[in-house]
Amino acid sequence: MTVVEGVAAPITAEALTPGRVRASGGRNVFGFAACVAALLLLLVVVLASLIVAAARSGPSSAHWFGIDGLGRDVLSRTLFGGQATLTIAVLSTLFAALVGVPIGMTAGYLGRWPAAVTMRVMDVFLAFPGLLLALVIVTIRGPGTPTVVAAVAVSFAPVFARLLFGATQQVRGQEYIAAAQVVGCSRLRILTSHVFPVILPELIVVLSSAIGWTALLAATLNFLGFGVRPPGAEWGADLSQGVAYISQAWWISAAPGIALTVTILLANLVGDYLGGLLTHADGKRPRLWQGRRTLRTVVSPVEEE
Repeated sequence: MTVVEGVAAPITAEALTPGRVRASGGRNVFGFAACVAALLLLLVVVLASLIVAAARSGPSSAHWFGIDGLGRDVLSRTLFGGQATLTIAVLSTLFAALVGVPIGMTAGYLGRWPAAVTMRVMDVFLAFPGLLLALVIVTIRGPGTPTVVAAVAVSFAPVFARLLFGATQQVRGQEYIAAAQVVGCSRLRILTSHVFPVILPELIVVLSSAIGWTALLAATLNFLGFGVRPPGAEWGADLSQGVAYISQAWWISAAPGIALTVTILLANLVGDYLGGLLTHADGKRPRLWQGRRTLRTVVSPVEEE
């Protein structure tokens, strides 16, 4: 399939060949290292039970990050807290994409008054800060992990809608879309078979980067006491519990704070790396921080036709 100038090429099998991955890793060392680190982080939190059991079997090295005010191992709580934080982040990101992607694609393809009405509604949601909108939802529904997942998903769904709206508008004017309309393809078939594969690389980049920001928002809600309840482990909740001991035992809050910071950084670096790996099929050097710029441009208004 030829690459239309100005439009991202759809993902092909050649984009993920071992040689292409190695070549891209040589051009973007930080992005490739971030992917490896992200896989190691995921492996650590999934195998937390085995890692914690091994740490507890040792003498003083069992408490590498110290203990909290209740005598609990901070390393253990940080590892198990990663399971809760990352689970909420991934689920909320997927739900936000499932809601926002169809809305944005449909509005971008139909254009005119359906696009204007839909995007004005999305702009109303984007006008509210994500944390404020999430706080309104958890206040209405009450605390709990499912509520946090729903609140974070609702906060990020307009972001995906805005992204896919602009990307679909760019693809809609291409000649192969007009050819598909001439031969009688339905709107659903055009969106799923001709539009979505082309904008999928950009969507994957934003999905990867958004996981870091949804993790931050989820940790903030848990820090305020709307999610995981004590004695459950979660990075935001553990940060909140360590505030009372910050002057005497700074390590209680430092461990989950560092873990959350590293997660956000890795998510952005992985998004940049995937953007260079999947989008630039001509072998050119990928642009640094492309994923973060994509997230920032999503919030900016896009002119509808």
